[in-house]
Amino acid sequence: MESNIGAVEFKSIAKGMFVTDEMLKAAKVSLMLATTLCPGKYLTIVEGETSSIEKAVETAERLGGRHVFSSFVINGVNREIIDSISGRSKAALKGSIGIIESQHMANIISAADVSLDSAEVEIVDFRLGKGCGVNSFYIITGTLAAVDEAVKKAADFLSALGSLLAFRVIANPDRDLLRWLEPAMCMC
Repeated sequence: MESNIGAVEFKSIAKGMFVTDEMLKAAKVSLMLATTLCPGKYLTIVEGETSSIEKAVETAERLGGRHVFSSFVINGVNREIIDSISGRSKAALKGSIGIIESQHMANIISAADVSLDSAEVEIVDFRLGKGCGVNSFYIITGTLAAVDEAVKKAADFLSALGSLLAFRVIANPDRDLLRWLEPAMCMC
């Protein structure tokens, strides 16, 4: 199942909250995520029909003005990605993991779509610039061969766009590695 999303990253928390409210009033969209980011930013992600998302993002750009850091609309996003970003779904560890990291939110969301389309993997965690400065990353799990393939495809995709920061595959990670990921992250 696929969906459409729009995201706006604001340079101001106060402006971000105000404009998010206006986005929701201006267009028939569902609020998927509204949160502070490091350092002192605000991220809003909405879901819905493409025309509604475009209207919400246009409203944000108009009202946010110089406080809008970036904005984008992505169509046909895998539902697992949307659930992972909003914290509604986290897969259990299945053999190996792959970590893909970028500074560009739209590109990392698209890269996750590439990962899920290219191999039988699931998302363990997805972080968009929260708790890790300006970097965004996701972690996938599956067999070593599937994770290798999914990470290679996502890394190639991000490299072509000039937005790949890092990627790694870990075969049979120690269970404590992911258990300590959550409390180790800055929650600003």
